[in-house]
Amino acid sequence: MPNSPVQQTSGAPVSKQRPHHEMTPVVAVVSAVADAAGTDPLELPPLSKAINPEALNDLVGAERSSGLESVSFAYAGYDVVVSGTGDIEVAPSE
Repeated sequence: MPNSPVQQTSGAPVSKQRPHHEMTPVVAVVSAVADAAGTDPLELPPLSKAINPEALNDLVGAERSSGLESVSFAYAGYDVVVSGTGDIEVAPSE
């Protein structure tokens, strides 16, 4: 899943990603953070240390229409924002 810097926030690049439609939000978040960190997803800490993975999958998804605007949390040194449609923004934590 390619990422691309789209804006600068206090000098830190922010990447936005639209996950593949068959990818769960949990897998998409871990992949996005790994891409931003330049590391293997298996090298990251468990996502469950930052957010309940089941709740994230239940709340967010491309085909969902729950009215959820976004969920944001810190994970592995990055600020993560997942929109209600599943789009992901990753920026280094300040």
